[in-house]
Amino acid sequence: MLSRLYRLKKRKDFSRLLENGKAKTTKFLSIKFIDNNQETSRFGFLAGKKAFKKASLRNKIKRRLREALRENLSLIEPGKDIVFLARTGFENRSAREAREEVLYLLKVAGLIEKHSDDF
Repeated sequence: MLSRLYRLKKRKDFSRLLENGKAKTTKFLSIKFIDNNQETSRFGFLAGKKAFKKASLRNKIKRRLREALRENLSLIEPGKDIVFLARTGFENRSAREAREEVLYLLKVAGLIEKHSDDF
């Protein structure tokens, strides 16, 4: 479970991030990120109804993303707001593949602290 301290909750935070954030994308996952001027990074997870019809599937995808992120939380730079957007096809990814894709996107976006060689 991702601690409340690290969660994006407010609609205005999501809106600001989706409108103004920088984006990186793979075939099955996208991220948007922006500075938040705080001591910690906060995260949000989106799985759209248009791509994933069943609520149970959307929730499963978000749980898988949260867990992949939680395992690597110590690697991520503080002071960022980050939203993960699942794309069609992500539901077929295993937990290991999801974790690798999350790490890859964070690395490509430059959101992993430079001194970490854990991956």
